[in-house]
Amino acid sequence: MVEISIVLYVHNCGNFLKDSLESLINQTFHDFEIFCIDDGSDDNSLKILEEYSKKDNRIKFVSLKYLGFSKAMNQSISLIEGKYIYFMKPSTHLKHNAADILFQQAEKTNADMIFTDINYQYENIYYNKSDSIYQIQENINNDIFSYNDLKNLAFSIDPSLENKFYRLDFIKNNGLEFFEDLIYPEYLFFYNSLLCANKISYLKEFLFDYKKPFEFLKRDEIKIENIFKEYNLILDKFSEINEFNNFKNYFLELKLSFFMREYARIKEDYKEIFFSIFRNDLIDTFLSDDFEDESIEFLSNFNRKLFEQILISENIYEFDLLRKNMFITTEFNDIINRKSFLKSAYKY
Repeated sequence: MVEISIVLYVHNCGNFLKDSLESLINQTFHDFEIFCIDDGSDDNSLKILEEYSKKDNRIKFVSLKYLGFSKAMNQSISLIEGKYIYFMKPSTHLKHNAADILFQQAEKTNADMIFTDINYQYENIYYNKSDSIYQIQENINNDIFSYNDLKNLAFSIDPSLENKFYRLDFIKNNGLEFFEDLIYPEYLFFYNSLLCANKISYLKEFLFDYKKPFEFLKRDEIKIENIFKEYNLILDKFSEINEFNNFKNYFLELKLSFFMREYARIKEDYKEIFFSIFRNDLIDTFLSDDFEDESIEFLSNFNRKLFEQILISENIYEFDLLRKNMFITTEFNDIINRKSFLKSAYKY
């Protein structure tokens, strides 16, 4: 048995795969297995896995006829043997001491799950969740907490795979799995995990780089029925454990987060219809008798502005213009604040 099982999902990612594997075999922590699932790749991914498995006996791989992300990842959970599990995608590059830091934190806290800071780079577009993470740090004083301690901040944690570290027995004992036919199956997996976990730990570290050419992320089409599918499944989970009413004022935050993730990834040909569908849904929600005015009050500043911009924009041209203007204004104010700080600093 090894301490950590690193599960690497591989599907036509030869351009990224070597860098990811190099970052793994050069970790300062050594007691782990690298379990690679090749999901029907038809590029050079399988050849790279064969090459690296000869280099390092910790690298194991299986080659499958294409199953899709969820089925492939669910199979991996039954095949690995580590005490802890880290799910990884090939465009992730772990820092040299990441496994060591995660393992030490897990042993220290005995947490069911650990999450860390996150920083993405899509070519020249940067995205991080540090602001909300700082709020969590300010509001959660203990090393160990649960979703009830987080309240609305539960929806400001990035639900991606890359910044999570789990105890394997926690996943197996709770029957956690990736659902099929979802745009982002890892998101529902995260929220299910969050609601099952008695012990959660936050680690204030950036432990990986995640890079992809932005065009690689773009969607060629949208399935209208899938736009709100994951959101509704998450709400169903809260209802299932009788927590819906305790969190109902925070769900608007979650819906807006889902919108922005998908809006950024849909190709221009499909953006207008996606925006129109979401805006109409938001208007219906806003005018509904069930809508709680407090939901707006609980929004972060970012999402409150986003909510207003969606409602007043009749098309994506107006929406993008409002977003651009907001970012320019924010950047201008930041520059003025920095200059004011420097002027005051040099007076003394």
